[in-house]
Amino acid sequence: MKGFVIVTNESIQGMFDIHDRRPLVLQPDTIREWLSEDASVERASEIVHECALPKGDFKWHKVDNVVGNTHNQVKVLIEPV
Repeated sequence: MKGFVIVTNESIQGMFDIHDRRPLVLQPDTIREWLSEDASVERASEIVHECALPKGDFKWHKVDNVVGNTHNQVKVLIEPV
């Protein structure tokens, strides 16, 4: 089975002006460790706080205000602003 989940964490490192939450992006090996039943609570917390990709690894793009409404399913959502 294939699928995905988006896990968020509180915003840090100057992202508050964009959103109060940020995606928690982990590398595949780290994800497996984080999801493991053998991972302690302490290790899982360490992974979240120390192994997630930092803000600088993302590309930021200005978007139209219609992006914020999940009911909008129009082409303008993928066009450059």
